[in-house]
Amino acid sequence: MIIIKKLAYLINDILLASAALMLAYLLRFGFDMQPRYTQSCFALLPLAVSIKISVFYVSGFYKQLWRYASLQEGVRLLKGISVASLVLTGAVYFIQSESVPRGVLVIDWLLTLGLVGGSRFFVRVKKDLLPNAKKMRDGSSKRVIVVGAGEAGCMLAKHMQAHPDMGYHVVAFLDDNPTKKNLMIHGVKVAGSTRSIPHAIAALKADELILAIPSAANRERRRLALECQELGIPCKTVPSMAEIVEEREDIFQIRDIDLKELLGRRETEFDLQDSVGCHRGQTVLITGAAGSIGSELCRQLIALEPAKVVAVDISENGLYHIEEELLLTLNGQGLLFEARVTDIKDATAVERVFASCKPDIVFHAAAYKHVPMMERHPIEALQNNFLGTRILIDAAQRHNTKRFTLISTDKAVNPTSMMGLSKQLAEHSIMVASCEPCDTRFMAVRFGNVLGSNGSVIPKFKRQIQSGDALTVTHRDITRYFMTIQEAVHLVVQANTIGEGGEIFVLNMGEPVRIIDLARSVIRLSGLEPERDIPIRITGLRPGEKMQEELFGEDEEVQATTHPQILKVSREINEIFLRRLLKEIESTLNNGDALGLAQYLKQNLPIRAA
Repeated sequence: MIIIKKLAYLINDILLASAALMLAYLLRFGFDMQPRYTQSCFALLPLAVSIKISVFYVSGFYKQLWRYASLQEGVRLLKGISVASLVLTGAVYFIQSESVPRGVLVIDWLLTLGLVGGSRFFVRVKKDLLPNAKKMRDGSSKRVIVVGAGEAGCMLAKHMQAHPDMGYHVVAFLDDNPTKKNLMIHGVKVAGSTRSIPHAIAALKADELILAIPSAANRERRRLALECQELGIPCKTVPSMAEIVEEREDIFQIRDIDLKELLGRRETEFDLQDSVGCHRGQTVLITGAAGSIGSELCRQLIALEPAKVVAVDISENGLYHIEEELLLTLNGQGLLFEARVTDIKDATAVERVFASCKPDIVFHAAAYKHVPMMERHPIEALQNNFLGTRILIDAAQRHNTKRFTLISTDKAVNPTSMMGLSKQLAEHSIMVASCEPCDTRFMAVRFGNVLGSNGSVIPKFKRQIQSGDALTVTHRDITRYFMTIQEAVHLVVQANTIGEGGEIFVLNMGEPVRIIDLARSVIRLSGLEPERDIPIRITGLRPGEKMQEELFGEDEEVQATTHPQILKVSREINEIFLRRLLKEIESTLNNGDALGLAQYLKQNLPIRAA
C-alpha cells in the first residue's frame, strides 16, 4: 500500500511538473506560440521533469504523510520546488539554450509551486474538511464554541479539525481580549467576549461550550459554568494548568465541567460502588424525601441495591412527584419503593412507619431551613428540627436501626438564629444518642448552601429578573459556602458508610462565595448587564442572618477521615448536662410553654449576636 501511494505521488508530480512547464510557455507567449518555442518546450520537458523529481526525492517529498502536513511541511515544499527551479535554471544556462526565455522559468516555478504544493495540501484539506462536512450533514458532529483564543484554545481547535472522529465542529471562539475580536483562527472567527455567551449560543446554534483556559481562576470558571447551567447547554473544560504541568492530564482531554470543581476547591470524587456493601439488601428510610437533598438521596440510593427505599415527607404533592419519577426509573426492577406521607413531629405516626418498615438505615433530611421565617416561628423551628429529630432517634433505638445519619448545616455552628439553634440541638441529640448503649450508629453531616435547591438564592434571582425587579442581596460582603445537590448526596452516602458512630462530618468546601457575585452571574447569563440593565439592591441583614457562616466551632477539633475531602469534628461534651438540657427543652416544647421556653433558652443556650 505504501509503495502504491509513493508511485501515485510520483506519477502525479511528473504530470503536474510537465503541465507547469507547458502552461508557463503558453502564459508567456499565448496560444499563437512560434514553432521554435514549441520545440524548445518539448525539448526542455524531460530535463525539467527529471530535475524536479530528483530534487523532490532528495527533499523527502515521498516520505511525508501529507494528510498530517503542517506549516513545517509547507516550508519544505517551498524549499524543494525552489531548489528544483534553480537547478533547472542553471542547467538551461549551462547548455546555453537561448530559446528558453527567463520569464518561462519564473512562471514555471510559480506554477509548479501551486500545482505540486496544492496537490499535497489538497490531501490535508480532504482529511480535515470532508469528514467534518459529512458529519455536519448527518448531524453527528456537535457545534461547539471554544472559550479562550489563547494557545490552549488554538491548539484545541486545530486538534478537533485534525481529528473529526472526536465529533466536534468549532463554530466560534470567545475571548475577553478586545484586540482579538473578529480575528480568524484556523478559519474560525473570534465572535466576541464571554459576556456574549447567550447571544453566541443562540446565533450559532451551538450544542456545547468548551472552556479552554487552563489558567482560569475558579471564580471565572464558576461564572461560566453557572451561566451554561442556566442556559441548559453542556459546559466542558480542558485540564487546569496544574494538571497539565504535573502531567496528570493531556491538554486535549475534554471533560464535562460542573459546579463541583468550580466552588473554590478541587472536585470531590466519590465512588458510590464502595457504598454498595453497606446498603445492599437493606431497608432505607429517608425523611424529607420530597425536598432537594431527600429526593436526590432517593435517586442515588436505588443504585446501591437496597431491598427497599421508604420515602417519608409531610408534603403529599412532593412525594407524588418523586414516586412517579422513581417508579418510571425502576421500571419493574426488584427494588421496592414506598412513599409515605408522615409528619416527623407526630411520634405515633413515626412509630407506625418504623414498626411496619423496620428500617436498617435512616437518612434524616426533614427540616425547616429558612432563617428569617423561623425567627418568626421559633417554636415550630424547634418542634420540627429538634423535637422531630428526637422522635426519630427514639424510634431508631427501639427498632434496632443500624445506621442513622442526620443532615445538619453550617448554621448550627455558633448559631445566631433559631433555625441554627434548632439544628445545633439536633446535633447534640445525635451525640448524646451515640453515647447510649444501643446498636445504632448515629452520625451527622454538616453542609453549606446547596445550589439550585428549593427556595435557594439562584431560583429567587431568576424570578426577580423575569418579573423585571431588582435583585436583592442582604449585604454587599455577605458570603456563603456552596455545593451542588449531587455532591452533597455523595457526601451523605459516603459518611453513612464510613461512620462508626458519634461523628459530625464536614466537607472540605474551599472558599466561600460572595452572594453579590452570584447575582451578577445570573444577570449576565440572561444577556443583561448588572446595574445597567438590572439593578442590585442591598436590603440589609435579615433577623438571625450571619455575614459569614462557619464550618467549625471554636471548641471543636478537626480531624481527617479515610476520604481526603471529608473531615470530622470532635469535642468534649458533658453528657449528663446535655442530656438534662435536651430533656428540659423537649418537655417545655411538649407543654407548649413558649414564654417558658424562650426564658429557658436565654438562660441556658444564649444565641450569639450576628
